[in-house]
Amino acid sequence: MRAKFEYGIELEDTEQGLLVRQHDQAYVARNWRLTPPVVELVETCLSAGLVWAIRKDHPRNNSRWPNQRGVVYLAFSPTPDFQWSLAIDTWKPSRGDFGFGAFNGKYQTQFLQHGIPFRFEKRNKGAGHMEVDRELVLPTIRKLATFDHGVLQLFRPQPDAEGYGTEYDIQRDLLINWAETVFAQEGYGVVQDEFPVDGGLTSRRIDILSQHPSTLDWLIIELKRAEAAPAAVSQVADYLLALGRKDEFNGGRLEGCLIAERISDPVASACRAEGIRAYEISWPLKLLRKA
Repeated sequence: MRAKFEYGIELEDTEQGLLVRQHDQAYVARNWRLTPPVVELVETCLSAGLVWAIRKDHPRNNSRWPNQRGVVYLAFSPTPDFQWSLAIDTWKPSRGDFGFGAFNGKYQTQFLQHGIPFRFEKRNKGAGHMEVDRELVLPTIRKLATFDHGVLQLFRPQPDAEGYGTEYDIQRDLLINWAETVFAQEGYGVVQDEFPVDGGLTSRRIDILSQHPSTLDWLIIELKRAEAAPAAVSQVADYLLALGRKDEFNGGRLEGCLIAERISDPVASACRAEGIRAYEISWPLKLLRKA
């Protein structure tokens, strides 16, 4: 069974699940099937302006067709470069449809303004996501047609006030001014922000993942507003351990970096013990190495 939609999207039932194609890219949504509720879901997303079912690095290349492992979700975004807007990974085989929807946490303010009921889910850090009950998924997607999707950009606009109000302000400042950082001077380039360590919607996420194009070394950067707690050092060490187990990170050295507005002496000592860099950051962008 196969269905074609606008914007080059095609869905086809396969033994492994639903083969999702868009232009020259494809992936398998494991265990999903092409049913009327799924068709309605896709059409609703497209009519709301969420016209990209395959965006840059989502799903990641090693999960795309012809790799039959695929992923467990369907996801949509307004552009191929913005972060995901909506993702659903709760296929219900007994009903032939899907369960709750997960919406990017960066929409939270607009959800509140529109009075959309949701459950906020946060994993470790970052924006988290909003879970919306099944019966409200399609109405919520229709409301997304009026949302400001600019919050999903990698490079977000500069705030009017000076200083860092959130971790996202620090992240944005580093990304926009990456060329001025010590990391760029060392040859590292940004690969992705909010990089999923584990995969899936509830994955732990690395604030900034960077790589040196010549040495193929990796540098992961964890950001903390205000003072970094000792647990942040363990968090970076855990990320390094997790990436070290993945084949795609075997080509170069893995290094971690902790950046916060304040790095205490005990945290700096813990970083040195773990071989993790530590920097204090101040506005406007200035990095002072502490370990």
